[in-house]
Amino acid sequence: MQQFSSREKYMVSNTLNCWPIMLQGHSVLIDLQNETSVAGIIDIADGHMTCELIHAVFIDRNGGQHPFDHFMVRNRMIRQIHIPAHLDAEQELRKAMERGVLRRTRVETKKGKRTFKQKRADIRHKETLQMISQQKKEQKET
Repeated sequence: MQQFSSREKYMVSNTLNCWPIMLQGHSVLIDLQNETSVAGIIDIADGHMTCELIHAVFIDRNGGQHPFDHFMVRNRMIRQIHIPAHLDAEQELRKAMERGVLRRTRVETKKGKRTFKQKRADIRHKETLQMISQQKKEQKET
């Protein structure tokens, strides 16, 4: 597993910055802020969402395709990351939490209690998973 700074750990654990890390090794399409896109396999991603793609194809505004062996996307340039259709978002989040991508080391206080931030982060993760499962149920019903 990669070594993250404390700020990156916080961002990965509490925001959607975890997705590029979880999608390492998968082929993705990333829409950029300047109306262009890049498709490729995420090789390296950090806690700030900076991604390095291999076997990438840059798609310009006119639809022209330009192949690259390596392509780096800065976090502020990302508009949207398309999650591959064959992946189940809820299941991927659960796996990531189990294997440690989203796992936070528990900071024990003198009494062994968790901090308010830790409790709130756990609640937000559970709410996100519930929202995803509700959306799945709604899609199955329609």
